[in-house]
Amino acid sequence: MHVPKLFSFDFHVRYFPALLWTHLRLQERQGIGFSSTLEYHISLAVCIVLLAFGIPSAASSGSLVGWFAGGIGAAGTIALVIHGILSHKGVPVSYDDFLAGVFFFFVFLGISCGIFIGTLKHSFLLGLMTGLAGFAGYLIGILASLYLQHLGWVAVTVNGLAGIATLVMFAVDLVLLTAALF
Repeated sequence: MHVPKLFSFDFHVRYFPALLWTHLRLQERQGIGFSSTLEYHISLAVCIVLLAFGIPSAASSGSLVGWFAGGIGAAGTIALVIHGILSHKGVPVSYDDFLAGVFFFFVFLGISCGIFIGTLKHSFLLGLMTGLAGFAGYLIGILASLYLQHLGWVAVTVNGLAGIATLVMFAVDLVLLTAALF
């Protein structure tokens, strides 16, 4: 399928909504099995846990075990991200691998900023004006969804975490809007 230019009317009215719809639909999976990168995802999770528990322990009490765990976690995380980038080297980005979680994260980040500022300042107009940052998030989200594909297998993790963060932002937005009404 021909991809229209990013700043064209046809892209935003015809192509992009269809692209989002295909990426959001639940599709029937073919076959059963584990991904060949499952061990990398598990290793990344272990490294992030080591980093998350090691660094605070090392910083607060100077724990040698904390420094060791944090150092291994940091080195492992950096090594795995570099491996992901190198594993994707030479592969062009495409809309076929569009990261919908990353896209919606940036859109909701802009909207959430507006809701938060409007609620904090008790100003509907200020919230509305700031919420228009969601339009900037729309364009940034499209570009980020494409260029984060360069992370290789790490992009799947980033996309999943961005999707979870989007759901959390949506829930917080609902709470803030409900609180603003009462």
